[in-house]
Amino acid sequence: MNFLIKVVIATLCMGSSFPTGKYLISYENMPPFLMGGWRFMAAGLFMLLIPVFTRGVQAIIPTSEGSVAKGLLLTAVVGALQTTGTMGFLNLALESVTSSMSSIILFTNPLWLAVLAHYLLHDKLNKRKIISLVIGVAGVIVCLGLESVKGGTGLFYAFLGSICWAVCTVVSKRFVFDKDSWVFTGWQLFLGALFMLIIAWIRHEKYDIGDLQTWGWVWFIWLILPASVGSFGLWFSALRQGGATLASGFLFLVPLFSTIFSIFTLHDGLSIQLIIGGCLIVLSLFLLNREY
Repeated sequence: MNFLIKVVIATLCMGSSFPTGKYLISYENMPPFLMGGWRFMAAGLFMLLIPVFTRGVQAIIPTSEGSVAKGLLLTAVVGALQTTGTMGFLNLALESVTSSMSSIILFTNPLWLAVLAHYLLHDKLNKRKIISLVIGVAGVIVCLGLESVKGGTGLFYAFLGSICWAVCTVVSKRFVFDKDSWVFTGWQLFLGALFMLIIAWIRHEKYDIGDLQTWGWVWFIWLILPASVGSFGLWFSALRQGGATLASGFLFLVPLFSTIFSIFTLHDGLSIQLIIGGCLIVLSLFLLNREY
């Protein structure tokens, strides 16, 4: 599949996860780590079972440079950073801030990634990339209005999630996983979910899944399939196909998609800030990918 198509579909699915997660946490009262653990455990098992049925158990044995121990360590580290860290902090943020606002803070990670990639991945920054990244951040901020950017615990959690994602991207690009990106994603989701369930147990989180209403089930299944299996599978595939800075530049689309989904699912209003911010995001992507 073409790199650009992969990234756009991945970011579209990612954007949908913010309002759906916000709905489950705020309206169905699902605890943040328990919800994340169930979501990613189901998604990870789904992704691992498909190659088992089609190619056998050998197809999913995690190896890195021929070593199972290295493969397990790599997927565990990525799972801890990407699934447990990023998504765990996001769910905590969604308890107190809007889905759109949390997406703005979380997806500032291309800025931190661009700096890390410059020093660790030889993915060099240049003036054009720096300007495009700054414009992209300005665009997602304008989408919701500058007055919305305030301090708070929820925003701090989203920022921590952003840092976790940037570090995870560097790790996944720096170290080699011998199997395909689908298996890699399945393992990191599964192991990350285990870590989330352990944290949920430590936090004494409890929830009766039978309490979910009809729309709660719809959104929970959506989180498992398109928003998890689809988005992460396509994202890691695109990350391997393109450069870290190039791929992550498209993450600026996620807050835009998140806001659009929020308008239809959570009845958030459409504003002039969204239109102006969207134009800035398009400009940033054009500048960042002009040579692609």
